[in-house]
This record gives sequence, structure tokens and C-alpha cells, in this order.
Amino acid sequence: MYRSVGVTVSAVVVFIGSASMLLMAAFSALAFVILRNMPPQPVFVRYSMIGVATVELAFAIWGILSGIGLLRLREWARISMVVFGVLLLVVGLPGLVFIPLMPLGPQGNVPENFVLMFKLGMGAFYGVLAALGGGWLYFFNKRTVKDQFRSVPQGTPEPVSSRVRPLSISIIGWFLTVTSVLVLPVLLLRFPLFFFGTLFTGAHAQLIMLAWCGLQFAAGVGLLRLRPWGRTLALCTFSLGMLNGLITILVPGSQARLLQAMTLTMQRLGVPWPPEQGPMLFQTWSASFWFGLVFGVLFVGVQLWFVVRNKQAFYAREDSPGAPS
Repeated sequence: MYRSVGVTVSAVVVFIGSASMLLMAAFSALAFVILRNMPPQPVFVRYSMIGVATVELAFAIWGILSGIGLLRLREWARISMVVFGVLLLVVGLPGLVFIPLMPLGPQGNVPENFVLMFKLGMGAFYGVLAALGGGWLYFFNKRTVKDQFRSVPQGTPEPVSSRVRPLSISIIGWFLTVTSVLVLPVLLLRFPLFFFGTLFTGAHAQLIMLAWCGLQFAAGVGLLRLRPWGRTLALCTFSLGMLNGLITILVPGSQARLLQAMTLTMQRLGVPWPPEQGPMLFQTWSASFWFGLVFGVLFVGVQLWFVVRNKQAFYAREDSPGAPS
């Protein structure tokens, strides 16, 4: 099968990105070794390096395998690129919007134009990520590109089955299952947690987060297996998530609870809270939190819409028309 220039270039970009992730993983592992030989550091600072290195290594391996799959025109590699595109958009778009709004002022002996240059540089970085993600989403969903990855010749009729999982459901299902597992190590840090406008700490926060991860994982598995109960569970999970975010935003006194949560988080990380830097840190942390919360509600709403839209994929019979993607 003919491989287009766009597919080849995408594979090269993926290989370059994977090499960069491998290098970053090596630096993170080196930082962990260096911190072990330095004066006592907060536990979070040391062991977060290992967590970061593990995630970076996993993404590098995923990227290398996807690049090889692209060169061999494997369908799973095309889907992997679509997932990459979604992840890049999830990371790039919030950063692109938030960076200009970040409340940074002049810092000590730093040149006056440093903040402006920092925002421009970071904005360009997140802009490139968002553009690359959007480009891959468009490119790898084009009909001509899809045909390159099919095992049957172009123009040959294919059997239609409503039990074929829509691409949007595949992305959402894998996102739910993977993120629910990746969040579990964070439970060891015993961070405070907002749940329906109430700030929970300690074991209560851990139990709520553990139950939520279990609910999200089960919903993801149900979606991937096209089970009606999985769709129902996903709808409940998304609805509760949106309701939780809206209540957290709208309940009076949220700003005071956010300050309390920030103080507890800093204590858990072993980071001192200098009074002279407190207001600036809180403004930055608060802006990040509220923007992330609003974006999270919108992101969950998009997933909810796709699950509602693809109802027939979970209930249709084998001889009925195919489900949308």
C-alpha cells in the first residue's frame, strides 16, 4: 500500500518527540539520584522525579511503537495518532489560553521584559502543541489517509457492523481507564480534595478519590466493551463530575476553601510558605485552579455529548446500520 508523505513526516515527528521524551526521562532519573545525595528534601520532591521519569519513558515507548506502526501502515498506529492529537489539544489549548492571563509581575533583579518574553515563549510552545494536535486529528481522519491503513484495497466494499466501536468511544474509554490508573500513586501524597463544595482531607479524601478512580475505570472498561451498563455508568460519572465542578465554583466561600487547600497542599509537599511570597503564589495557584476547573467541566461535557450521541453503538443489532464515530 502506498504511504503518503504526510504519514511519513508524522512518523519522523513522532520519533523526534519520543527521543526528546527519552532524554527528559534520563534527566528526571538523574535528578532523583542527585537529590538522594543532597541535604534532606521533601519526600514529594525526590520521588516525583521517579514518577515523572516513568511517565516520560512510557510516552517515549508508546511514541516509538506508534512511529513504527505508521511506517508499516498499521490501523492501530493511526488510532494512536488520533489519541496523540487529542492529548496535545488537551495540554496545548488550556496552556495557550492561561499563559497570557497568568498574574506574573516583576521579580527581583529579573529584567522588566522577562515576564513578557516568558509568556510569549510559553504561549508559542503551547500553540505549537495545540496546532500539531489539531493537525493530526484532521489529517488522520481524512478518508484518503484512512484508506492507506486499511487491509482491503480502496473501493472494495467492507462488511458493516454496528458492533464496531466508534472512534470517539475508543478514545474516551481508553482515557478513562488510563487516567484512573495513573492517578492512583497520587493517593500516597494524601492531598486535600474538593468534593461537592466541601474540602476533604486525610483518609476521607483518599477514600473518595479511590472510589472515583474505581468508578471511572469501570466506566472506561464498559465503554471499550460496548456494554450498555458501561454507557450508563459513564453518563453518571460525567454528570457527577460536571455537577461537582459547578458546585465547587458556585458555592459561597470557595476562595477561602481554596486558600485552605493550598496551605494543606504546601504542608504535604514540605514546601515552606514565605509570607512575602504568599499573595503572589496564591494568585497564580488560584488562577490555575479555577481555569483548570472550568476547562475540566467543558472537557467532561464534550465526552458526555459523544457518549450520548453514540447510543446506537451499545444497543443496535448486528444487522443494523453502523454507528457513527
